[in-house]
Amino acid sequence: MSFFLYLAAAAWQDGREKQVSGWVFLFFSVHFLTTQICQSIVLADMGRFPANVWFYGIAKRPSPWELLWGCLIGAALLGISRITEGALGEGDGLFFMVSGLYLGFWRNLFFFVASLFLCSMAGLVFLARGKYKGEGCRKKTLPFLLFAFPVGMLLAGW
Repeated sequence: MSFFLYLAAAAWQDGREKQVSGWVFLFFSVHFLTTQICQSIVLADMGRFPANVWFYGIAKRPSPWELLWGCLIGAALLGISRITEGALGEGDGLFFMVSGLYLGFWRNLFFFVASLFLCSMAGLVFLARGKYKGEGCRKKTLPFLLFAFPVGMLLAGW
């Protein structure tokens, strides 16, 4: 449920304003990191709590290295954003850094690749539609996190 709320808040803001508030990233990064610390250090089983639906889809007892590698996916996206001078939004990189805390490396990598696939398919549709209507499509942008939303819902178990 918490990952669903993170997805919904980020996708809504990205689709509406083409940016995501830093407060969303801050709140959920602290929440996900605290949850992972409780699982890894305190050895709490989040699935046994009465509110276990809140933690559905979280990586079970990941090693700190798995979480670090999961965050590095977002860090790589941030680097690409800097190199391309904003062609890829910084918020996308921050989003995948925070999701890496929740999902771990392999699920975050799947999350990114599947989201990228959906966004690419939509981009091809928009490109074909633009060519058919004789419109230029070079300056059009797609809010990437809208395409991450359905993939994230699958990962979160919805």
